[in-house]
Order: sequence, then structure tokens, then C-alpha cells
Amino acid sequence: MLFNEKKQLQWISELYQLGQSDSLQENPGQFYRDILRFILEGFDADTGSLTMLDNERYVIKSGVGLPEEYIGRPISDQSAVIRWVLENRRALLLKGNIDEDLRFKNHGPRSDSRIPAAALCWPLISGQRSIGTICVNKLDSGLEYTEADLESGQLMANAIALAIDNILLNIDRCKHIQELADANRQLQIIRRCYEESEKRLHDILNSLDSVVWSMEPGTLKLLYLNHAAEEISGRPVRDFFERPGLWLSIVDPKDRQDVENRLADLPAAGTQKLAYRIVRPDGEQRWLYQSMRYVRDENEAPLRIDGITADITEHKKAEDLLKQRNTELQQALTQLQELQQQLMQSEKMSSIGQLAAGVAHEINNPIGYINSNLTSLKNYIEDLLELVEMYENIDAVCNDAERIDPVQAFKRQIDLPFLKEDVLDLLSESREGAERVKKIVQDLKDFSHVGGDDDWQWADLQACLDSTLNIVHNETKYKADIIKEYGDLPRVWCLPHQLNQVFMNLLVNAAHAIDDKGTITIRSGTEDGGRIWIEIADTGKGIDPKHLNKIFDPFFTTKPVGKGTGLGLSVSYSIIKKHDGEIQLDSRVGEGTKFRIVLPVEYNAPGK
Repeated sequence: MLFNEKKQLQWISELYQLGQSDSLQENPGQFYRDILRFILEGFDADTGSLTMLDNERYVIKSGVGLPEEYIGRPISDQSAVIRWVLENRRALLLKGNIDEDLRFKNHGPRSDSRIPAAALCWPLISGQRSIGTICVNKLDSGLEYTEADLESGQLMANAIALAIDNILLNIDRCKHIQELADANRQLQIIRRCYEESEKRLHDILNSLDSVVWSMEPGTLKLLYLNHAAEEISGRPVRDFFERPGLWLSIVDPKDRQDVENRLADLPAAGTQKLAYRIVRPDGEQRWLYQSMRYVRDENEAPLRIDGITADITEHKKAEDLLKQRNTELQQALTQLQELQQQLMQSEKMSSIGQLAAGVAHEINNPIGYINSNLTSLKNYIEDLLELVEMYENIDAVCNDAERIDPVQAFKRQIDLPFLKEDVLDLLSESREGAERVKKIVQDLKDFSHVGGDDDWQWADLQACLDSTLNIVHNETKYKADIIKEYGDLPRVWCLPHQLNQVFMNLLVNAAHAIDDKGTITIRSGTEDGGRIWIEIADTGKGIDPKHLNKIFDPFFTTKPVGKGTGLGLSVSYSIIKKHDGEIQLDSRVGEGTKFRIVLPVEYNAPGK
């Protein structure tokens, strides 16, 4: 036996010293070379190798008689002897050429031509697994290894495996301790950073004017609340931690139900935003705006409710003041527009009245002369015709042909029977024309009569319509046929001169809406409740639906620039409202438009 007891003791001592050093950790390559050297010397071997398990692979850590590039490589599939020892976890004694050994039929080609005369290969076993192998080879055929060498070598291999395993465990332990120490240092750094960040965040949140809070779902138990809560609510922060429902209890009773409903809906909605009021201990109300979010974990389990609540009391006051000012401005603007419309209407009607008065003054006298003269002329002609008839009676019995023949010829020339008949017709038509001119002048005077808001009177609105039709006849005669379907209307307590303005606006608009020849239908009637109605309908182009809700707005017009002021319907609307009535609109594009005016018969107007 090559490895006697003395050598074993010496080798174990050296192995122990080697294990106590840090060589495996500091210089693993040298450590494995020293172990292999001890074994080679102990068994008087020429070549050998040491393999170790490294990251689930067996790697050649040291070798003698192997090419340098093999060191550090995993063993190949052709390393049949080493693989057999690893798989079977048994030592192996070989003699001579192994090419004929069926156990190693996959043995790869050798790196040189030298064939070992004998070889020993031991597994390094730790627990139930092989952590490596040690193999030695003898090239001299004069010396053979024995089973005793195999057994003593196994003892050494076990000692090596135990030593390496302990060293590796110690290295792992030291490494783990170092990692724990490093982790602890990192943890301390992280903890300090976290504490500093938490303090900074706490300082930032406490510097805010808004309340930042977090609470448990369901219980309303507070998890966090900054100092702004005390400033806004007038209560110490600790009170809210001690009484989870305190915040909800200080919500104004008018808003509390809404806040409770929003909290109940929060799990489904995820987020909620709302404004509500709270009551401070001194009775002061504060308006708050709150945004809150329902937070869940990765498994959708509820974690908490986070929220931020801002005091918007001053903003609300400014908003209310702005709304009040805006309402006042709107009212002032509306009043100004109405006054402007009334002024324009008064000026317009005054101008028309002055014009009508002038026209009446200029036309009435000549018309009076004409009517008077036509009456006298009719009487004269009737007398002359009677005289002519008397002469005709004389002609019938006269035998003086020399004198009668020229007279008879002239009578035939002038067609005396036709002339006698036609001259009376001409006189009749002239009188009718003069009467019509007189009626138009009177209608113009009636239409343009300018009265104040106290000039209420009972009026026949159908007569007003007829007068207005005479005034706008020039606007309608080429555009539309006028169809009247009057009902039996009572007289109405009203301002006739203003209603005439409404009728004129609607009739002129109806005429302008008709491109080609159409019809304008005027209907009237009564309805329950002591009210009458008047409809003015046209067959014009209609009004675009998008304009219907603006049609009565001041200055709104669909006519081209310069063709309309946008005040006609607005003024009409104001006049009808002044009469406690209503004006309704029904329009269809391509079919026409219908305005319906509804008025009380006995409106309790001033001066009645």
C-alpha cells in the first residue's frame, strides 16, 4: 500500500491546515492544485484531475497531464470514467487499456498517446450527493494499484470531501453573514431615508391649507389626518381619531345625506368629488370641496379611502356675488334693451303718425273737393241726360229732315245710348275710388295713432287687422293672396296702436318669407278662459329648427345685413307679454310658418 498510515496522518494534518486557511476563498485554483498535488504524491501518480460541482455542472478545477485549456471547463459527455464514478458514487480501480471495457464504451479520444498502466478514481461525496471526483493515473506498468490503495484513497477522498464541504459551508456562512450585514446597513440607510422622507412629507402635508386624510373603509376609522383639519373645522385633530364618525356629524344637515350617499357609492365608483358645508363649533358655516378615492390591493380587496378636502368658502362667496352681479347686469341689460325697443317703436310710430297727419292734411281737402264735385257732377249729368231724353222725344215727332238728320248722325257717331249708360258708371267708379282713398287715409291715421301705455281701450282686433292689411298692401300684393277666416271675436281691452305694430311685423315677415306667389292666411277665434286667438300663417320657406329658440331674442335676424334689425319679433313678444298674452310659433322648413297670438279679453291693465 503506497499510502501508509504515517503518510495519511501527515496528509490529514496538511489538509487540516489547508482547510483552516482562506486559500479556497482567496485563491480557489491554488487550493485545488494543492489537494491534487497531495494525492498525486501520496499515490506516486504521474497524472490526475480534480472535478467539482459548480452551478449544477461538474467542472475540472485542477489537472496534471491535461492541456491547460481543459482547466475550468465542464467535463464532456466523453469523460466516461468520471461520469461512471459520479453516477455510481463508487471508487474505481483500473488496470491497462479501458477501451475494451464495456462500461466506458463512450470514452472519448485521449489528448495524448499515453495510456495509463493503472488508475484510481474516487467520488467526493457530501451527504447523499456527489460533489466531485479525484482521479490519479500511473503510466509505469511496473507498478500497479491495489484494492488497499483504493480503500485508503477513499478515506482520503472522504476527508477531502468533508473538508471542502465544510470550507464551502463556512464560505457560504461568511458570505451570508456579509450579505446580512450589507443588507442591514442598506436597511438602516433605507430606514433613515424613509424616516426623513416621512418627516418631509408630514411637514409638507401639515403646511397645506387643505385637509389630507386617509381612513378605513366601512369603519371610517382615521389612518391619517393633517393639521389643516383643525383650522377648517375648529376642532382638535385628536378628536377625529378618537371619534371616527365626528367629521360626518359636523356636516350641515342639508348636505349630510348627499355625503353619506357619495360614501356609499364610492366602492363602485372608485372616485367621488362633491361640495358640501360643515358647521364649526361657533356656528359658522364653511363650504368644502372634497375629492376621494377608494384604494384596493392587487386582489381587489379594500385597503383604505384617501381624500383631500379644500375650504372653498371665500370662493363660494365670490361665486355667489358674481352670480348676483351677473343677474343684476342681465336684468339691467334686458330693461335697457326693452326701453330701447320701446323708444325705437315710439319714434317709429311717431314718425309714421306725423307722416300720416301730413298725408291726411294734404289729401283730405282735395278728396273732399273731389267727393263734393262728383256729387254735383252726378246731379248735373242726370239733369243733362234728362234734357237729352226730352230732345229725343221732340226729334221723334219732328218732320224737318234737314235739321234732324245731322242730329241723328251725330247721335249714332257718339253712340248716345252707351254714353248715357257709361257716364253714370264712370261717376260711380270715381266715387268708389275717392271713398277708398279716404278709407286708406283713415286707416293710416288709425294705425299710426301714437298713444302712451295708459291709452288702453276696447278695440275690434279684426278691424285693426284690416287696417294693417291696407297699410302693408304694397308688401303683400305681389307675394301672396290674403285669405281671411275670421271668427266671431269680442272687443278686447288693449293698446290698439301697439297690437297694430305686432300685426304689421308678422304680416311683413310672412310676405318676406315667400319667394314666389303664395298665401297668407289670417284666422281668429275664441277659447275657454275668456281669451281670443289670432293666427297668421304663410306658405313661405320656414325657419331652420336651430333658430327657433332664438327667434324672439333682441337683434337676432335671419335676414341679410341691412335687411333687418332683429327687433321686430322681439318688440312683438314684449307687446304681447305686456297684454298678459302669449305668442306661439310653429314652423317647418319648406312648408311655412304660423304665429298664434293668444290674448285675454279683459286684461286688468292700468287705466281700465
